[in-house]
Order: sequence, then C-alpha cells, then structure tokens
Amino acid sequence: MAAVPLHSRHRLLRLGAFLALLALAAVQLRIALPEQAEYSDAGAAAAMLDALRSPFLLTWHGKQLHQLQGQTEAAEGLYRRALVHNPLYLPAWLGLAELDNDRGRTAEATAILRHVDSLAAGINRWRWDKALLAYQLGDSDILSQDLAWIIAEIPAQRDNALKLAFGLWPEPAALLAQVGQANVVHLFSHAARTGRTEAALAWWPEIEQLGVDNHRPEVLAFLTSLINHERLTDAAPIWRRYFNGATLLTNGDFAREPGNTAFDWRISAPKGSSWRIEAAGDGKGQAMRLHFSGTNNLGFRHLSQIVPLESGHRYRLTAQVKSEGLTTDQRPYLEVAGFQCPMAPVRSEIVAVSQPWTDLTLPFEVPPDCRAVQVRVRRDRSNHLDNLIAGDLWLRQLTITKTGEIHATPVVEAQ
Repeated sequence: MAAVPLHSRHRLLRLGAFLALLALAAVQLRIALPEQAEYSDAGAAAAMLDALRSPFLLTWHGKQLHQLQGQTEAAEGLYRRALVHNPLYLPAWLGLAELDNDRGRTAEATAILRHVDSLAAGINRWRWDKALLAYQLGDSDILSQDLAWIIAEIPAQRDNALKLAFGLWPEPAALLAQVGQANVVHLFSHAARTGRTEAALAWWPEIEQLGVDNHRPEVLAFLTSLINHERLTDAAPIWRRYFNGATLLTNGDFAREPGNTAFDWRISAPKGSSWRIEAAGDGKGQAMRLHFSGTNNLGFRHLSQIVPLESGHRYRLTAQVKSEGLTTDQRPYLEVAGFQCPMAPVRSEIVAVSQPWTDLTLPFEVPPDCRAVQVRVRRDRSNHLDNLIAGDLWLRQLTITKTGEIHATPVVEAQ
C-alpha cells in the first residue's frame, strides 16, 4: 500500500482541526443563545429583581431605574424593599430622598434627610452624598455640619468639600464660621494652593497663633502664592521673620538642599545637566555643583533665587566660583535681574574654561519701582558648530550686601 505524501497528511490534519473548532463553536452558540434570551427577557429580569434580598443590589438597581430610565415608581419600590431588609441602610434612604426631591416633594425629602442625619452621626461613609443632598435641598445646617466633618475627618473627600464650601461662602469670616475654627489650617492651605490670596491673608493671624513651625509646608505654599500674585510686600516680612532674617540672600553657603519654593533656591536639571551639593574640597563648607554632559546646547537658567530688597538702593552680589573643563564659546555666568519689575539685567563675565576657586563681585542697583531681584546662573545657547556644553561649575558663599542709596543726599561739611 502506497504511503500518503507528507503534504497530504498535513492538509488532513488542518482540515480535522478546523472541523473540530467549527463543532465547538456550534455547541457554544447553542448554549449561549438560550442564556442570552433568558437574560434579555423582561419577565426574567423582573423575576430576578423580585428575588433580590440584598439592600445593596436593590438600591443599585433602584438608582439605575431612577437616574437612567426615569422609572420612579419601580425605583421607589426597590428602595423600600431594601429598607425592609435593612432599615438602617443609608443609601436606600438617600435614594428615596433624591426621588422625592425630583418629584417636587421637598418636605418629604427634607424629613428623610434629617432622619438620615440622625442615623449617620459619627459615620464617615456616605457623608459626601448626604452633604450633596443637603445642598440640593437648601438645608444649610446639615450642609455646614457635613462639610466641616468631611474637611476635618475625610482626606479623600476634603478637596471636594473645600471647593463647595469656598463657592458657597466666599467671604473668609463667614466661611470660617460655617466650617469651624478647627478647620482653619485646611481653609488657609486651600486658599494658598488655589490663589485666593485675600482669604489666606485673612486667616494668616490664626496660623501665626497656631505656630508657623507646626505648619511650615502650608506657610511656604502661602508665600509662594503671594509671590506669584505679586504680593511681595506681604510675603517678604513673613519670610524675613520666620525663615531667613540673618542674610539678604538665603542659603548662600548651600548648607541644605534647595527648597524650590518661596524665596529659597529653585533648581531643576534640564536634559544634558545635573546638580548636587557636595563638600567644597578645600575644607571650606559646601558648594553647588552643576555638571554639563556635553549632549545638549542648553539655554540654562535653572538655578535661581528671588531676593526681596529695598528699592532705590545699591547692592553687591559676591560669590566664589570654580570650573573644570567647560566647553563652547558660551559658558555660564551669574545674572541679577528685576523680579516683577522693569530692571535691566546685570551679568558677570562668563566663567573660564577651568579655574580654581575665584572671587566674583557683581554690583547692581534696585530701581525705585522694584521690590525684589532674581539671582540666577545662566548659560546662553551657542550658535557655533561645537555648541554642546560639557564640564563642571561649582558655586559657594553667595551673599548680597547693601552698599548705599541710588540718589543719596551729598554730605555738606560744616564751615
């Protein structure tokens, strides 16, 4: 008997596998069609609902009927059955109240809301839903109590509660009265983060009494907000009193990491650069090291500090600078520019390719209409072919000193 060719055997195997898969698909289709018909049948769905005893499922289906299909009578029946199985199930009570409110039965909805309020005393869960219902019904007593509770006790829902509270009572004193003195820090922090500087300033005396050291992150966010909203005259005295009263420029010896906020150093590392604070190498404290990898033609201005100063005075910026292996015709330099005011930038010479620790002095004047300057390390982009900057720059012992007035009155000697 002649042997079956190899390619014919492969063809027979593929045909057999295809027929087996076809038979399996037919079986699955035969099983699925009756199941689909059963679940799609309205009578079967109604029977399923009639058999439900779970308050959770009854309430869930009630919400679907009410909110998605508008079947208020059927929804009410499911809510009431849920309460038969569990008279303390708050979502079912809330569903009934929403249903009555939608029907225009405000008195009945309010009565249910107050019943829920008595049941929910001291309970976090569903507190936000109850607050929203109180808002819809105009029940300010329950609403203010719930918002105060949420702000104080439920961090996951705090922002939503704060947004609603600020919208309802925009005047700071009224808002504090509604949500309570215990929430003043949360109110202050939210106002600072959302740019409501007048409200934050109104609550600032409360924060001072509670202790700035106890709320440093909130106060720093507040100062940053004031700076961003051009309230330097409000921000600077607070900074001087609680954060840096000894020197004009903050952390010029890099004794700690940059704070990236308020009047502290702000730093980032764009592609092609990195930074770190390290020992200066000669036993004289610490230094900021900026490293350039030689992969990018950077326009660098990513190390800076806003410094509040007196207008109409002369100052001097001093620093010590070291470099090693800096490349390109455009190397880093220091710059002092006006912050939120029209002051022409003053810049130092560019740093040498390589140099030991070298003193740098940069005199500048603060015009009469300026309240602050920005000190920053800069590097301009190069137009040369070899424009990828590489090498290292170190800075330490940065200080600003007042040297006199711009228009000082001449001293007349007595005759």
